[in-house]
Amino acid sequence: MRQLALAGTRVVDFSWVVAGPMTTKMLAAMGAEVIKVESTRRPEFKNRGGYFAVLNNGKRSITVNIGDQRGQVLLRRLIAMSDVVVENFSRSVLMKNGLSYEEIRKVRPDIVFCSASGVGRTGPQAEALAYGTLLQGYSGRAGLVGAINAEMEAMGIVPAWTDPVTAIWEVTAILAALRHRRRTGEGAYLDLSMLESTVAELPEALLRAQLGLPPEREDAPARVPEGIFRCRGEDSWLALSVRNDADWAALAAVIGRPGLADELPALADRRMARARIDAAVGAWARGLDAAEAERALVAAGVPAARSRSTGDILDDPHSAARGIFPEIGGVRSIALPWRDEEGWRGALSATPAIGADNDHVFRNLLGLSGEEMATLVREEVIV
Repeated sequence: MRQLALAGTRVVDFSWVVAGPMTTKMLAAMGAEVIKVESTRRPEFKNRGGYFAVLNNGKRSITVNIGDQRGQVLLRRLIAMSDVVVENFSRSVLMKNGLSYEEIRKVRPDIVFCSASGVGRTGPQAEALAYGTLLQGYSGRAGLVGAINAEMEAMGIVPAWTDPVTAIWEVTAILAALRHRRRTGEGAYLDLSMLESTVAELPEALLRAQLGLPPEREDAPARVPEGIFRCRGEDSWLALSVRNDADWAALAAVIGRPGLADELPALADRRMARARIDAAVGAWARGLDAAEAERALVAAGVPAARSRSTGDILDDPHSAARGIFPEIGGVRSIALPWRDEEGWRGALSATPAIGADNDHVFRNLLGLSGEEMATLVREEVIV
């Protein structure tokens, strides 16, 4: 029987939107019992399709009114028999409801309490509310994109990759804290900032800023040619990158312009003539379907790939062979981003109905009687 890394670990999950739920999904896939605290009063928990279903499978669901003192007592009792708390509310929410880290330590001194927020729980902007798209602008990440693209003007900064990046850091921090607790018996308070999680992914840009150098923008590649080129058809694109002079000669031959490789053999030459080269590659690409262009360049040894939609990735034979998107409860989900030698990618189960585990948690774990449960439901404490 497979021994899961986090078997026997219980997580109380107050998180919502993307980063927190993705974190607890991965903890659940590694064997943790994740109990998601929800409420039928909050509209974001009622629609359980879309990304909610993908990010919240493998968990249990309970419904509690955390604004009621009796609900707070129930949650403190649950946390007293748990190992990890994950939350990403604004700073005052758990504090005003008696569920802050300081309060939780009184009932579970060795708790691992992970508090995620936009810019951290301390500092002059600690009260600020933020979403991943805004933080991509705040972090300087959006400033690396380069020239304005008229096709994307006013679309916002998408996608919000700050959320999944934050989730990876969050999982890492929780696992490290659990390992520390196993060795020392000490719990931990983890103040995780989405801004800092994003900035940590930009070491080269930060180094250049400290050296007084301008940022290397994404519209000014170090290699030439390199980038994406429009192909035949709607929203059809090809990405390619010429690594060296040999790749350049092969590319020039494929696009029917071998003379360009003779005329501009070195990278320095190509940089000076980048606009002309891009125009030649672009003219060739527009006459082909992206898959055709990809095959032609790959066959010649030039790194290239068509830009795939999410639907393409779902149906990709390689993805299927790797088991990246298992079907769970009639929904294609996302497995752990690693697998063992047997192909196992995590313990995943269907997304629970809201409040599906109220009986298990309140009666089996906390020992409430049927009458007590009925009273709390009637008085909208369990709601």
